[in-house]
Amino acid sequence: MSQNTATGVATALKRNLTTAPGIASIVLILGAFALPYLPSTGQFEVFLTAQILAFAIAAIAYNVLLGYTGLLSFGHAAFFGGSAYAVGLVMRYTSINEIFLLIPIGILAAGAIAAVIGYISVRHTEVYYALLMLALGFLLYIVTLKFYTYTGGTDGVPISTPTVAGINYLELWGYAGYLGGVLYYIILLSFVLSAVLLWVFMNSPFGLTLRTIRDSPERARAIGIPVHRYRWYATIISGVFTGVGGAMYAFLNGHITPDTMLHWSRSGELAFMTVLGGTGSFFGPVVGAGAFILIRSQAQQITEYWHFMMGFVLFLVIVFEPQGITGIAKRVRDAVTTKLNNRGEN
Repeated sequence: MSQNTATGVATALKRNLTTAPGIASIVLILGAFALPYLPSTGQFEVFLTAQILAFAIAAIAYNVLLGYTGLLSFGHAAFFGGSAYAVGLVMRYTSINEIFLLIPIGILAAGAIAAVIGYISVRHTEVYYALLMLALGFLLYIVTLKFYTYTGGTDGVPISTPTVAGINYLELWGYAGYLGGVLYYIILLSFVLSAVLLWVFMNSPFGLTLRTIRDSPERARAIGIPVHRYRWYATIISGVFTGVGGAMYAFLNGHITPDTMLHWSRSGELAFMTVLGGTGSFFGPVVGAGAFILIRSQAQQITEYWHFMMGFVLFLVIVFEPQGITGIAKRVRDAVTTKLNNRGEN
């Protein structure tokens, strides 16, 4: 990283951390670290938060393409599930059971899948890119489904509890201690590290180049930017970090199947989370992932037709506030600021 880039990132970091959303983000992260030790917190709340964090990593990564590069993808389930299946199959067929080896394996698998699928897809744009990603991702789903002998087919693959730095925390602390202890903090730290790295990427010249391509591919070509190559890089970065989320979800869930990890509807959920939170904001997808998981959790307790409720929520967002929840928050903040300014003038 050049000195100018480092200075630019440091300036942007300082500017964002002193704003209300930046301060709120720091408070929420500190609250997440303290969550398992709060008196009112049970195992369910810790599991739900860990699930939100795993999907939030994937949703931020998804926004690298949708929000920053202007590419709609329906193939991210291949990265999410590819990472999870790499973890599961390595645990099934080898003696590797160490989480700090399994996570890089999952990330590498997601990166490799993203490199291949992205290389084929980036030569097309708009609906053709989305459909090509969907087709190639669905191909991986079918292959996993048909190779029953190796992948377990519809039965899926169980994910046994991994060791952490050689220690079996399940035997040491029991399941509640393992989930609310070491695994929760690994997922939380993965989220923080992924968010920081992606934020630096998106506020560097690389992120600016992606936004230039999003706003006007023709102008980007005219000033010498290799558009296809940068779209490919963006797809790989998005796939790698989506793989981080997939690996975390596999450890958390304890079992993976093609329908829960590789089906195209998983890609649709990541798109839903990103739009719900707001594609115009870096942390919008985090808000969207949290809102999506919480709304779905409540809707499933109320009715078996929870899909209808989720569809209705998406309909309301697209019709009334395309910038999502962060757009609503911005409107409220602007209205309050205007009211306070008017009161000061009077």
